[in-house]
Amino acid sequence: MRITYRTINRHMQYVITDRYNDLSKLQEQLSTGKRLLRPSDDPVDVANALQLRTKVKQLNQFTENMNDGASFMQISDTAMMSIDDILQRLRELALQASSDTMSAKERLFIAREVEQLTRQFVALTNSMHKGDYIFAGTQTKIMPFPVEGSSASRPEDYTNLKMAYYDASAVAPGTPVQIMDAFNGRAISNIIPGTFNLKVAGTTYFEGTDFTVDYANGTITILPTSPNAALLSADVLNGTIAGVPNYSLNGFQITFEYVGKGEDIYGQPVDNSGEVLREIEAGIVTPINITANELLVDYDTGTNLLESIVQFGQSLIQNDRPNIIGSVTNFDTGFKTVLAAQAKNGARLNRFDLTLERNESQTIETTRLQSEIEDAELAETATKFAVAQTVYNAALQSAAKIIQPSLANFL
Repeated sequence: MRITYRTINRHMQYVITDRYNDLSKLQEQLSTGKRLLRPSDDPVDVANALQLRTKVKQLNQFTENMNDGASFMQISDTAMMSIDDILQRLRELALQASSDTMSAKERLFIAREVEQLTRQFVALTNSMHKGDYIFAGTQTKIMPFPVEGSSASRPEDYTNLKMAYYDASAVAPGTPVQIMDAFNGRAISNIIPGTFNLKVAGTTYFEGTDFTVDYANGTITILPTSPNAALLSADVLNGTIAGVPNYSLNGFQITFEYVGKGEDIYGQPVDNSGEVLREIEAGIVTPINITANELLVDYDTGTNLLESIVQFGQSLIQNDRPNIIGSVTNFDTGFKTVLAAQAKNGARLNRFDLTLERNESQTIETTRLQSEIEDAELAETATKFAVAQTVYNAALQSAAKIIQPSLANFL
């Protein structure tokens, strides 16, 4: 059989191309450090490597979840430790003020410090982590306890319903009436003691002489003994004073600050409950937050820590020694409630630490297995590359010697 020039040429091109492909593949493995570059390299190993790669990504995500959750809980722990310090100081002040040698004026001095401690306490309950309120339950974008107020210094405060009101026109003096938010018509509670002021037509009226305030429940009681009882027993929103509407700059001026409730975009109060969750292992989800209810409310007695602080400030202002003594018990209950929340938070932190260690070990082992399957053995690959390069050069040289065409090849 005659071997033509064209047959030899095609065969040599095939051989050279095949050797070049071997050389290119080895060069690609050396440059990337990977043995598996496409499914055709080893279908079984490629499938196993993809599974391991997915596992590594999953473990990395769990690590990120746990680090974020641990950071969230550490901020919570720091806030609760500061709340402990505030409670300790409040308890000391309660013990000091409960002494029967303490005068009413001295208790007023203590009330000034309690007002600042109240503000600091509320600020801690509104602590944030990466833009989320940590004690707000699942409503993490809504401040759980905003400090709001009744304003009455400009006409706009009345027209925009920023001043609160009460209606004592239909009850006898000495009867508590609820202070209301004029904007939404809801009852106000947890007024910060020391911030309440009442003026009528520019004249200031005084707590204890003309009225008393229940700061926790948000009620005002016009005292029957006050010479101004008839004037103050009014419907502030709709009544009039000598032809001037009560609800105007020349009428009533009620100013105070109070601890409100967070509201959604529809103006409805939100419930600071619900669990903020993080997945820390496959199929295992755990909460990372302490809710405001867990932090503030003792479920055995129903004692609310925020209300207890407000009531303590109220007792100081009103020189109410029995209730001051009772505040010591309330603060002891508050200590237990906060301690229970700290214990729950600490237990979760410990779990995260242990799970994180195990997750890191799994990540290292899975990465090692993935490397064994995917990575090229550089020394072996370099040797194969040198051999393939020699073979390729030999193929080129042999082709140059074999393919020496003449006119006879084209006959």
